[in-house]
Amino acid sequence: MRRLTLALTLFAIASVPAEAGPATTNASVNFREGPGTGFDSLGTIAEGAEVDVKECDDGGTWCAVSFNGQNGFVSGKYLNDADPKGLGWPRAFKTDSGATITLYQPQINAWKDFTDLDALIAAEYKQSDDAKLIYGVIGVTGRTDADSASGQVVVSDIKMTEINFSVLDRKELVDLALEVGKLMPAGTITVSEDKLTASLADYERLGNVEGLKADAPPIFVSKAPAVLLQTDGKAVFAPVKGVEGLSFAVNTNWDLFKFDADSSYYLRNDKAWLQSKDLAPGWQPAASLPDIFGKLPDDDNWKDAKAAIPPQADKAVAPDVIYSDKPSELLVFDGEPKLEPVPGTGLKVATNSESDVFYRDADSNWYILVSGRWFSSSSLDGPWTFATRKLPEDFQNIPQDAAYYTVRSSVPGTSENAEARLKASIPEKARVALDGSVKVDVAYSGDPKFEKIDGTSLAYAVNTNETVIKVGDKYFVVKDGVWFVGDTPTGPFSVAKAVPDAIYKIPPSSPVYNATYVRIYETEPDAVWFGYTTGYLGAYLAWDTFVYGTGWYYDDYWDYSWAGGGYWPYYPRPVTYGVGAFYNPAVGTFGRYGYAYGPYRGIAAGAAYNPRTGTYMRGAVRYGPNGDRGFVAAYNPRTGNAAIARGGHDVYGSWGTASVKHGSDFARVSGGSTAAGAVAHWRTSDGNHGFVAGGKGGDVYAGRDGNVYRRDDGQWQKHTPDGWQPVDKPSIQDRAKAGEQFSARHPDAVQNLNQRIEPGQGARTLDRAPDHLAIDNIGRQLGNQRSFERQSFNQRPLNFPSGGGGFHSGGGFQGGGGFHGGGGFHGGGGFRRR
Repeated sequence: MRRLTLALTLFAIASVPAEAGPATTNASVNFREGPGTGFDSLGTIAEGAEVDVKECDDGGTWCAVSFNGQNGFVSGKYLNDADPKGLGWPRAFKTDSGATITLYQPQINAWKDFTDLDALIAAEYKQSDDAKLIYGVIGVTGRTDADSASGQVVVSDIKMTEINFSVLDRKELVDLALEVGKLMPAGTITVSEDKLTASLADYERLGNVEGLKADAPPIFVSKAPAVLLQTDGKAVFAPVKGVEGLSFAVNTNWDLFKFDADSSYYLRNDKAWLQSKDLAPGWQPAASLPDIFGKLPDDDNWKDAKAAIPPQADKAVAPDVIYSDKPSELLVFDGEPKLEPVPGTGLKVATNSESDVFYRDADSNWYILVSGRWFSSSSLDGPWTFATRKLPEDFQNIPQDAAYYTVRSSVPGTSENAEARLKASIPEKARVALDGSVKVDVAYSGDPKFEKIDGTSLAYAVNTNETVIKVGDKYFVVKDGVWFVGDTPTGPFSVAKAVPDAIYKIPPSSPVYNATYVRIYETEPDAVWFGYTTGYLGAYLAWDTFVYGTGWYYDDYWDYSWAGGGYWPYYPRPVTYGVGAFYNPAVGTFGRYGYAYGPYRGIAAGAAYNPRTGTYMRGAVRYGPNGDRGFVAAYNPRTGNAAIARGGHDVYGSWGTASVKHGSDFARVSGGSTAAGAVAHWRTSDGNHGFVAGGKGGDVYAGRDGNVYRRDDGQWQKHTPDGWQPVDKPSIQDRAKAGEQFSARHPDAVQNLNQRIEPGQGARTLDRAPDHLAIDNIGRQLGNQRSFERQSFNQRPLNFPSGGGGFHSGGGFQGGGGFHGGGGFHGGGGFRRR
């Protein structure tokens, strides 16, 4: 996601006190007059201070806060989410015997198949109020179900696997194990997905998908306001139903009409219109429209067009219209590119563009990021070459508090990139009942038509909107994350209890490749557990990063043999480019930005044919102009409407039936294997202590050697029978840096980090903190920061403007009351990625 201007005024901030949320500082931080290091400091806020967060940019990079009655800005990097209910870490419990057990923030050892969690917890134990504190380590395991829409992971079947308090004798240890066992939750507990992935990012290295492509798309450059008018192949027009003499372009996401009387084209640009005799050149503002536009049908397909009749005088300069008949990308600058140095690197960033554009003096190359892929060129006019594999190290050093820091999610070797890849690998699961209530209906335009899938013995249906794959004499359908099987291409279909391995060998060159990311995870006598990862929504792990689209160009399908009359059936295929796809770490998925790509954000939202009605369903109906909180999910037509729900995170929720229950919901209701329906809480006489992963965790850690360690003012200490004693820092601490993925930089050293150390092993356990603690310490800090970023994105007020022309002007901050002057981020430019 590119640099963002907060575009707040003092009035906007002051008028939404209900949106304020508490946060704590994780370091002594500058309190600034504006959102950037170029603004004057109002002073410093001490570590651990609580501030009220009024609003943050999309990535939580800079936040408007109130502190001691004064308004200002703080870098989101130095804010952690504060728990207003006091449920953060550490957490203290009273046992039935009167003892006190304090648990510190868990450390994740492993997350096998993103289903089974293994963690260590540093713990304090005090047998009575006047007893001496003793420290130890508790190991726990649990089964997980992700709920990415809320950014949470529900943990059930929680078991204690070990308890290690070295100063206790056997009987005391048994007694303590019983006390701790009584505390284990009866139902489920909830942990932050952001904190889990941040904890594991330095330990895990994931594989890459082979067979994806990285050929550069057509890339257009404009130094004035412009829009990209794309059609999926040659523009095809069909008559507007019931309106003789007026046609619309089927294979574009724009409201593009053709007036048959004089063959003029009309293009809606928000509330204004442009007209031309040619699709490519000659577009001019239209002061009026032919009367026939007043006959547009009163249905959802045309509601946005009708709302723009008559044309409204557009105060902005009419944008240039750039036409392309294939998926393309557009770089729009406000004049000549304005380059600003990126601190600590040899890079410069273009500050007057919504796009991710960098320049590097060392090789005199431009670098751009589109659909998660980096391309480079010595000229903005191209030609462009794929650059992700050999991206200069400067990109790994882009500051984490820069307004454009979100590009780090697409830079191999950064912690943000590792976290994005981990999140992409976490399955969203659902339990689907086998009672016959979950059904799928497949409609074709005419008789079913199938085409062979290259490199396999399989075939897929081309003249339907559903994904139907022929395997031998069976037909498998994947619909909204659920597999069905039938004996004929038209059904009837029943929920599949098994999926042939051959399906998972479909290559990326096939337009139904995304189906290989929906799997069966478990079967029960009366239900099947299905799950999908982000590949189902069109995002993949490749080239040690996370990209959108396979890179393959799939020919759209026109059913020219259709004899049913009316429209030619048109079935769009997945695209990689032409949607302005960017990764938003606050949401954890790819979205689309920029009105320059069309009112519905990109070519993929064209008008798909509906064989049931014999008409087209247009992009406006599927998406709406603003999507979810201004974040419009990147779209694969093979996933249908469900992919739009919460950025593609709630596909199973689109079924709207209790027979398809999201895995996290099922776990909450059933309480895991206990089936007790218990609410999420720790079993304690002191009441409900919800497992909410928040706070700083006290900087106390469980060592894999069975000892407990802490960091106190930068010094590592180990707890011994004589109290806290200083120890040397972990041997890798100087090499483990926040923002760098340790496993990518030091693959040999990371192998030792994953090894459990049995108590008593290792001659140096008394004088040096274990190496894994350096990683755990960084992971805890990043996890708290990521959790705050998501919180700030979800809570920000919806005061973001929309409009045409490819630009959304900012202008900094205005007014008084503690805000002075403006200029946006580091001198700004006033651009926003939606």
